[in-house]
Amino acid sequence: MKGTGKALIDIEKATAGQPCVFTITYETGSYGIDDSGEIIIARRDVCDSAIPQFDNPLADGYVSVTSESDVTLAVSYVPTRYIRPWKAAISIRVRDGSLHPGEKVYIRFGDNRGPGYRMQTFPEAEHIFRVMVDCAGSGNFQDIENTPVIVITGGRACMAEGCFPSTVKPGQKFNALARVLDCRGNIADSFSGRMTMSIDGTIMDADIMDGICEIKNLQIDTPGTHRPSFIESCGLPYSCNPIICSSSHSNILWGDMHGQTKETVGTGNPDLYFTFARDKAFLDFSAWQGNDFQVTDETWKDINEKVKKYNEPGKFVCFLGYEWSGTTPVGGDHNIYFLGDDEVIHRSYRWQIGMDESDGSSRSPISALWEEFAGRKDVMAIPHVGGRYGNFDFYNPDFIPVVEIHSHHGSFEWFFRDALAMGLKPGIIAASDDHSCRPGLSFPTEVSSRGGFVSFDVKGGYTAVFADELTREAIWNAIMARHCYGTSGERMIASFNCGDYSMGDEFETESPPVLDIDITGTDDIRDLYVMRNLEQVFRLNDTRPRDFTRVYIEWSGVRVKSRAKKNIWEGSISVNNGSIKGLYEYNNQKRPGRCKMTSPGTVSINSATSGDTDGIEIELETNPGTTITVDFGNIVFSFPVSELADGYIIHDCGGVNLEVRAGHPPLHTQKAVSLQFIDTNIQPGTNAYWVKAVQNDGHTLWTSPMYINFSG
Repeated sequence: MKGTGKALIDIEKATAGQPCVFTITYETGSYGIDDSGEIIIARRDVCDSAIPQFDNPLADGYVSVTSESDVTLAVSYVPTRYIRPWKAAISIRVRDGSLHPGEKVYIRFGDNRGPGYRMQTFPEAEHIFRVMVDCAGSGNFQDIENTPVIVITGGRACMAEGCFPSTVKPGQKFNALARVLDCRGNIADSFSGRMTMSIDGTIMDADIMDGICEIKNLQIDTPGTHRPSFIESCGLPYSCNPIICSSSHSNILWGDMHGQTKETVGTGNPDLYFTFARDKAFLDFSAWQGNDFQVTDETWKDINEKVKKYNEPGKFVCFLGYEWSGTTPVGGDHNIYFLGDDEVIHRSYRWQIGMDESDGSSRSPISALWEEFAGRKDVMAIPHVGGRYGNFDFYNPDFIPVVEIHSHHGSFEWFFRDALAMGLKPGIIAASDDHSCRPGLSFPTEVSSRGGFVSFDVKGGYTAVFADELTREAIWNAIMARHCYGTSGERMIASFNCGDYSMGDEFETESPPVLDIDITGTDDIRDLYVMRNLEQVFRLNDTRPRDFTRVYIEWSGVRVKSRAKKNIWEGSISVNNGSIKGLYEYNNQKRPGRCKMTSPGTVSINSATSGDTDGIEIELETNPGTTITVDFGNIVFSFPVSELADGYIIHDCGGVNLEVRAGHPPLHTQKAVSLQFIDTNIQPGTNAYWVKAVQNDGHTLWTSPMYINFSG
């Protein structure tokens, strides 16, 4: 707006997660700023840069504000100063005088005497410092005449990854991807170099530019499970997902169908979003799901065009969709997908784009949306847990084939269990709900006790579908048939069958079902569970030899189902009449260092869970009287280590599904598990059988259930 002033920033680029020192110089416009007026510098909700503080130049987050004018500037950080998605802001209030036109205010981030100001942990092509002013002290803010913007890039190369199709046929040509990541999971876009990979002796050179290289026309002739590796990775640690080469194995396609860009509450734009999913995350399919109450008519028109632009059957598939984001009492979060193009958006409401509407297109509660779509087979809805959670009181099986069990927000097995407890029959997928323009490769952001941004605790998830063709129709039909499963962000391979039936199928039988389970992990399989409805009927570790020199202690769950669901686990784990010889921390792609040894017998814990699992494994020196005390402040209990000899313990901590578990880990693990389970205790009626597998790195896989109607 003219007359509100302008601002300059003295850097052009910064590195994700790294500190720097820079200054924004704001020059007042022709209105000046009156006594009691205010300048704010707002950040996007998803931005996880250091929380500003104004007292200690030797600490992270230090910001100083000065002016050559004879006024007092009252500076503070306010997590909820403005509106979504620009809630958090530095507030600069003018006191004891006024700022005249042309006078300057200097906002310096970081100090050369200290560590500097840490930038957000993910890249952004257009990182905005949104400067707004209230010249009259009226409470009404206007944007200034220009917008200070910088580019945030990925950091130094820390890890190499090979990304391959999970299933191929003998002799089939396929492509793969080599990429290099920084320590926070971003593409290390400044890295260039040659790496060498191998599949069973077949050598592949990857000439990596800007952190990425696509490798074309690969081929495997020998059936079986193949694990590619790096022969030369420039000294970086590396990982590769497994490949099953088979003429009969069902074809697996990978997708992330849930994310947003700057048009709503995220960053980036639809072009960057879809090209990232295709070219950097190496996904087969994706979708854009902006919150409907922020989607303008212009944005919806643009999304329609972008989905058509990037949808290329056989190469990369895009679905048109949006997030119906009504409050939980009227339906809660549901992702709406269309099989076709050029569809009408029926919002829950228009909260941030003007509540008046002339076309009467909004539909609320969500049952009104079901009425709108009645009879259509080309519309799908997937309930999920975000800030709001989907309300199963409005569940409609005509449109809802699956529920989302994991996203960037956390793991929500309780959500799926709630559906089963109500007698519903959904399948399972996972996604990211990415806000950082990294669909398919969304890593955790920083967590701050001072608030001010939306923090994501876990890596975003993947949906695996069994589909023979890379087309909308084939993927759509697979999800509608529940022929799919979800993972917490790794390309784990699952096969779950009962005779000629597979995950997602519903069928009748007169004899106890014989379940065939094959899981191929990206890491060793730590444990595997077979579930009948809400009951555990088989646990792999109950059949394995255990390592009695080691104990795992893990904690998981959420505090409540709604927005403030995260639970903080802060305290200690102590060994009495014994000592700790070694400590291993479950990462699950989170930042390390949440658990630290503070004495030979004590580990301090500073952790948070949003339904996911955190934990430690400790190597112990024990005697018959050794006990372990878990102390999380309001949760304190002890147990003798000898009690674990006969199994494991679970301590209920309240909340939704808050609990602490302890036991001896398996003595040996392996990357693949094949087993057959016969449930001789099946009861007449419909029984939902599903499998959960957990890797040593904490990553998890959940299969869609088979719904078996037993009449025997």
